[in-house]
Amino acid sequence: MIQPPGTLFPPHPTSARRWGARWIDWLVPWLVTSPLWFLTAEKIQTEATKHGFTLAGKGIFKSVFGDWGALGDAAGDEAGELWSDIVFYIALTLAVQVLLIMAYEVLLTRLWGRTLGKAAFALTVRGADGGRLSFGRICARSTITVLVPGLGWVLLIAAVLTLSVLLMLAGVALLIFSAVECAVLRMSPAGKTSWHDRRTGSVVVPKTWTEQLRQAREFQQRALDSGVARARQAWQAPQVQQLSQQAQATFQQVRERGRQAIRRDDEPS
Repeated sequence: MIQPPGTLFPPHPTSARRWGARWIDWLVPWLVTSPLWFLTAEKIQTEATKHGFTLAGKGIFKSVFGDWGALGDAAGDEAGELWSDIVFYIALTLAVQVLLIMAYEVLLTRLWGRTLGKAAFALTVRGADGGRLSFGRICARSTITVLVPGLGWVLLIAAVLTLSVLLMLAGVALLIFSAVECAVLRMSPAGKTSWHDRRTGSVVVPKTWTEQLRQAREFQQRALDSGVARARQAWQAPQVQQLSQQAQATFQQVRERGRQAIRRDDEPS
């Protein structure tokens, strides 16, 4: 891709590529971490069993003493506590998934300069100065792009389950903030940037397939050179050389004994 004279980066990517990469980066880790819901379901089942035994004990106690009127209140209290536990474990699982998605983005961006979604759309994240982002700036960027909208969805789902207006307002506010800061782009020397890019000194730039292929070949060559160097270093280790010499000496002894045995067989009796 040809760069305009005097610019550090190629032309900025389209919004469709940005949002496409974002959806992949949310969907893939979400599917990978979905087995967490089996643990959540098991925990909810355990809590339901515990509350069921508690309610049965209260029912027997109140039946013995003829306190039938309080039996309905006890059942309502246990059902309310069980529902609170269910909402808590659902929100906790969602929050853990959000944190894992954030860790996925931080790790891949730090090691590779882009996530799977950005790789699928030939995008990469760099510093505004053209260099790699530091770990702190990557964490700050992921906090804005992943943690804020993720917590917004967690609060919104918890609000629906608990019918809490306050949680719903908080969740909607976080989601609106996330959508607005991503959608409102501003021109910069590196192209169009979102608010989180300007705050963290980052920029998302496209990469041509030719450049990606070249980098893949360079990575393959570096891996091959590193493997050869490690193998040579391991072979030249004193312990390995000593074992090699012992093996050669043993081979010479075995070969010499074989020759002696052949000569004895050839001698006339």
